[in-house]
Amino acid sequence: MLKLRAFAMEWRRNFITYLQGFIPLSSEAKMALLDALKVRQYAKREHIVPLNGVSDVISFIAKGCVREYYHNNQAEEVVVWFGIENDIAVSLPSFISQRPSHTAIQAIELTNVVQLSRADLYQLYDQFHEIERLGRIIAEHYLMNSDAYIKELQTQNAAERYHNLMTLKPQILQRVPLSMIASFLGISGETLSRIRAKRANY
Repeated sequence: MLKLRAFAMEWRRNFITYLQGFIPLSSEAKMALLDALKVRQYAKREHIVPLNGVSDVISFIAKGCVREYYHNNQAEEVVVWFGIENDIAVSLPSFISQRPSHTAIQAIELTNVVQLSRADLYQLYDQFHEIERLGRIIAEHYLMNSDAYIKELQTQNAAERYHNLMTLKPQILQRVPLSMIASFLGISGETLSRIRAKRANY
């Protein structure tokens, strides 16, 4: 816990730096954001958002790895996203509507996050137009990523999607069980092994 506190301010500042990659923020807005941010640690397999739970925080991953998944009609887990350092983890439809989320977000390893609650965010919207604009831009970014994921499912085969995953997040292979990667790709473990073997021979 002491180690967590020692890094808390650094992680909060890193989150502010991340946000300013979208738009610049005034000193007043940055200070208000810093005051609203909390740091939390999730154990391996602990849920940030449980299945059918309501997403009421935005989580910036300072250190760790998470997955987003849902249960299909056969009650099988289907992984739709992996998040690592400097990613934002949130079930945006649930966060906005405050209705139960159709997907869950779970820590794959010990994970430290910087969180901003929905209540604090909406209060900041009322105080700072620039933060309200920032929220809209991040929501658009989230929706564009979701659209890209859907198009990837519709137009790419498993080998192409595996290549994209390894290009964008190569460390995933060392941090995530192969069964989860296979689920993300929509293939069996055996097919994933063949893809990996073929890629290794290139």
